[in-house]
Amino acid sequence: MTLVGAAVVPSAGQSWASAITGFEAATGRPMPVRRTYDSTTPSSVAASQLNHEVGQGRRTVHSIKCTASTSLSTLESLAASIVDACLDVDLILHHEPVDNYTDGADYVAMYRRNCVPFREAGIPVGVCYTNWSVNLAYADADSALAHFWPGEDVVDFVSIDEYPFNEITSTKDAVPMELRCRRIEQWCDARGIDLGLAEYGVDGSWDAKRADAWLRSVTRWAQLRASLGKPLRWMTYFSCIASPYDWRITNKPEYVDSYVDSYRILDGST
Repeated sequence: MTLVGAAVVPSAGQSWASAITGFEAATGRPMPVRRTYDSTTPSSVAASQLNHEVGQGRRTVHSIKCTASTSLSTLESLAASIVDACLDVDLILHHEPVDNYTDGADYVAMYRRNCVPFREAGIPVGVCYTNWSVNLAYADADSALAHFWPGEDVVDFVSIDEYPFNEITSTKDAVPMELRCRRIEQWCDARGIDLGLAEYGVDGSWDAKRADAWLRSVTRWAQLRASLGKPLRWMTYFSCIASPYDWRITNKPEYVDSYVDSYRILDGST
């Protein structure tokens, strides 16, 4: 079963709680999984965006932007706090590393060092790549799989972020997900590692019919994965504003319809 959820960020003057419940009201059910971020490495759940997850009974796909100089004591404290709070967390160490590291070896060294406290605490740890960096030639220094892979011995899951940037127009469709994700599927399947879709979305200014068609290709791709006995671990819509793009699910009723169709098919919610 593929859990279907989202990342949400409050608008001006809105609380985190109302942003979350507002998304859930618009899409017709509580999220079973939510995507969250910390731009640094907090030492506790209370000091983290994870504090909004306490007692909610859902899985959280959470990123921290730790570095090679982050103290191990801070990482150990956060790991212990997650366990103490009884949170179900899939932890991503420094998502989209190709955008932040000039040398993949530096990222790999950071990951292998910093994953230890979480994995020892029983918290799954994984990577999150932009799908464009996955699809680069292996000879390219920015190829995520060739140069930013920590090793299957320390990776509990793999995830990607994917958006059809500059593809959807009034006359042009985006490449569907079942075509654009073949390399990352092959990589994960060869290693027996779960694959998840950590971010995806469509901008409010794009052609609604064609954007809806692409969103439905995400669901179709997830169905194909499930039919092979390899369902996506989760897929979380990025219902946020990231200038100059506005990915909010409420931009168009078609986007809400696509999301509702996804969870009814993929995780059986009604």
